[in-house]
Amino acid sequence: MSQGYTADIGPAAWKIVDGKFYLNYSRPVQRDWEKDIPGHIAKADKNWPGVLEKK
Repeated sequence: MSQGYTADIGPAAWKIVDGKFYLNYSRPVQRDWEKDIPGHIAKADKNWPGVLEKK
């Protein structure tokens, strides 16, 4: 979502941050996401409404 689109998820690529459950495409993508968790969450929050409108 932080990249502006939805994607399939890898069942082993998840993390709980501040009580919220976050899913990633794969473990390698998750490792990249973990380099800037607050930044990726902020981008995803900003992109979320627009992605829902596209569906």
